[in-house]
Amino acid sequence: MFTIGRIFAIIATYGIDALVIAMLIRVIASWFQFDERFAFIRFLARLTDPLIKPIRRIVRPAAGLFDFSFLIAWFMLITIQILLLQALPPLM
Repeated sequence: MFTIGRIFAIIATYGIDALVIAMLIRVIASWFQFDERFAFIRFLARLTDPLIKPIRRIVRPAAGLFDFSFLIAWFMLITIQILLLQALPPLM
């Protein structure tokens, strides 16, 4: 039987995991010079940009080579996921 807490836990788990996977695919695609000309990369950019752009404004790329905004966004998403799942009552 699904309770509200269980449904919220499923959404928190799989929703944040999907965002992390989308960010990972976008990072790997950027290494191979796939840009937003491709529809799938454009979709991933629209999905992940609201998370990454605010961090990019604060943390500039180091010497123009390394962009740590993806790493910081990933860390923040995982932290939010852990905190959300710990805030829920135990599921039985």
